Amino acid sequence: MPELPEVETLRRSLASCLEGQVIAGVQIIQPSVLLPDSRDYALILPGQAIVGFGRRGKYLLLELSHGQRLVIHLRMTGRLLWYVKGAPPALHTHVVLDFQSGGQLHFQDVRRFGRWWLTEGQEFGGIPGLAGLASLGPEPIDEEFSGQVLAQRLTRRAKAKIKNALLDQQVVAGLGNIYVDEALFMAGIHPLRSAGSLTDEELEGLAAACRQVLLAGIVNRGTSFRDYVDALDQMGNNQKYLQVYQREGEPCRRCGSELRRIKVGGRSSFFCADCQKESLPF
Repeated sequence: MPELPEVETLRRSLASCLEGQVIAGVQIIQPSVLLPDSRDYALILPGQAIVGFGRRGKYLLLELSHGQRLVIHLRMTGRLLWYVKGAPPALHTHVVLDFQSGGQLHFQDVRRFGRWWLTEGQEFGGIPGLAGLASLGPEPIDEEFSGQVLAQRLTRRAKAKIKNALLDQQVVAGLGNIYVDEALFMAGIHPLRSAGSLTDEELEGLAAACRQVLLAGIVNRGTSFRDYVDALDQMGNNQKYLQVYQREGEPCRRCGSELRRIKVGGRSSFFCADCQKESLPF
């Protein structure tokens, strides 16, 4: 699933292609991906320009000129691809936005888990399917994100494994499996440590590590292993710089020990047992 750096990279590439573009029409191939009612899209979108490009956690927020907003979540395999002169819909294309310029935005999704919502106003809590957006935790790349903020968010997850707690979008927005593993390695924290066992110093280091690995992911334009590309169909480069994720059996770049993989909450977690001790640091 695309995480914060991938969605942020996509947001920036969409802004470079679509800012000010006026929608001419909507081709709806798979109505089930459009909420709350796919029929509204063909009625409301034509004639509107896309005037703003936001992101909250893993959600894209496209602002429309008449006050509505498109909220898009890519889930596992969703893609948004811009074609300057339009193109025939490829396999697994579910929605096409036609623009007055002749360009098109295609939404493709092999697994069909991705969703669009057409909304108005700033509140999302009452919109079916958007309760997760309404309850998101803080943005970990914001300058205000700190060990103290993280400690407050972890209060209700004190008994949870820190890996699982960080994946909870109500604790921190936008983190997923890749960047949690990378942040825990950078901070020297074992994924099986309980959230409540972390010291103030460790929490400060972990908050800084989360911010650092995410910002590096944005600079490297996201991590591409299989599905993720930006709006111009360009892969990211961050996979070249990962320290532990999907490097089981390879040497740790910090100490040389063999990297390991375990299951935490049903997810593969990659770590260095020498750099990330499971016991308390005293």
